[in-house]
Amino acid sequence: MTQRLIVIGGVAAGASAAAKARRANECIEIVLFEAGPYPSFANCGLPYYVGGEIPNRDALFVVDPALFDSRLRVDLRLQHRVTAIDRDARQVSYVDAEGRENTLAYDRLVLATGTEPLVPPVPGIEAANIFTCRTVPDVDAITARLASIGHDNEDRAEVLVIGGGFIGLECAEQLLDRGCRVTLVEMAPQVMGPLDPEMAWPLEEALVAAGGEVITGDAVATIDHGESRSVATLGSGREIAFDFAVLGTGVKPNVALARAAGLELGVTGAIKVDCQQRTSDPAIFAAGDNAEAEFLPTGTPVNIPLAWPANKQGRVAGCNAAMDLAGAAADDPLRLRSSAITGTSIVRVCGMNAGGTGLTEKVAARLEREVAVVYLGGPNHASYYPGSRPMMIKLVYEPASGRVLGAQAYGESVDKRLDVFSTAIRGGLTVEELEDLDLSYAPPFGSAKDAAVLAGFAAANARRGTAPGIAPLDFLEGRGLAEDTVLVDVRSAREAEVEPFEDALNLPLDELRERLDEVPQGRPLVVACASGQRSYAAQQILRHHGWGDVRNLYGGYRLLSRVRAMQRR
Repeated sequence: MTQRLIVIGGVAAGASAAAKARRANECIEIVLFEAGPYPSFANCGLPYYVGGEIPNRDALFVVDPALFDSRLRVDLRLQHRVTAIDRDARQVSYVDAEGRENTLAYDRLVLATGTEPLVPPVPGIEAANIFTCRTVPDVDAITARLASIGHDNEDRAEVLVIGGGFIGLECAEQLLDRGCRVTLVEMAPQVMGPLDPEMAWPLEEALVAAGGEVITGDAVATIDHGESRSVATLGSGREIAFDFAVLGTGVKPNVALARAAGLELGVTGAIKVDCQQRTSDPAIFAAGDNAEAEFLPTGTPVNIPLAWPANKQGRVAGCNAAMDLAGAAADDPLRLRSSAITGTSIVRVCGMNAGGTGLTEKVAARLEREVAVVYLGGPNHASYYPGSRPMMIKLVYEPASGRVLGAQAYGESVDKRLDVFSTAIRGGLTVEELEDLDLSYAPPFGSAKDAAVLAGFAAANARRGTAPGIAPLDFLEGRGLAEDTVLVDVRSAREAEVEPFEDALNLPLDELRERLDEVPQGRPLVVACASGQRSYAAQQILRHHGWGDVRNLYGGYRLLSRVRAMQRR
């Protein structure tokens, strides 16, 4: 009798599981249940279809449904909703597209049920003009709504975006591109919660510069609906009128089936799995956004709903389920195993890119884990080559060992730098080993001293004690600074006049050696410039002339002014 693998969920993890299972075992029957009308669609591309950046709706469909049968011999059943799992009988109950109830037995089962939206308990939030952006029918509804509203300046749609994470930011960007008036409301004090506040702030700046409005630290309390428009009242009392709203308030793992079946859930609320993606029931696997993973920098369980981990976990689950049915041993070398993740992610908002990988400083503080940080600003490629644009990198590392724990960056071409740091975390590299990386270089692509390597220089020099630094937020709040600390501005006199540091002694770098007698003796110094590079040179001059307590202001005036603006908003 042919053995059967059932996969529940037909998008990233589920489709990957079914495809890998077929490649691992040609003899089994594979049934793929998908509750929606479309399998394997590009859910990460949905906001870009709303904005028209992806103009062709068909481009959202990664795999033609017919290929599941013709190429993979997978029995794809769309609009089939699984309602229960009977572990003792090894069967699932489901409702088909016509509403008929039935059951189907399995020998192995993969749960790839993904997430469900976090809908805040706000009166009036369940309405026809309030949308999520998770499925193709969702964006069909949003684009239909946009089409029903005129396109001249008098009839520009007023859109409220609730939530400032990936989906909220991407939808806000795309709706601005469609000519809408957009207000984004985020309950937290910053947008893009996975990043440290100062590294997410440029995204907010970019959205505002593009014509949007951003409200942070406030939340929608109630929504009232009129005949043609709605009004959201925030906790602060402010009222925002809108034509329609998009919810981007986050997601949670969809574990209803697993919980009802008695499968063990982890500390994150997602399904607990082993390295083969096997659940507490040996016949059931789980993969993707509904499953836990190990976070590499800390070794702790996490649930991070991202496309790449979901696809990888689906591949592992499908392989191992199929090998089970082929009679493979538990330690068969052909089995796949999931490794810990770093949560690498990136977003673009109105021309500004920002992302991160691994541990952030704020998460480290919450875990009471000691970390050190450096900031490194510079051009995305050789500054003399046309089109050079700035970037800022924040590197998080373990002070005792120098091991790289995380990194964040904003600006141009930060994706490849984040990939370097993610690889460094995976390999257990130290900041000293970052110094030795051999990265591709030509003027259109990077610099002879790449920014990722320079970040390693800065961190390694800090560990050696030759170039200690101070973060801009620490400087503004006086953390670790003696009361008699002197700020030395080594920019030119003209720069210092146009964009002055408060209470700074201006000694331009090129005059510093001749004016050392003006530098206070016996007092701690912080040296600063525009970006942190000239001040590093000044720091070395002062150290070699007898000043012992000299710290470099990481990121210089550019980063400090951004952090100060963030504090003042």
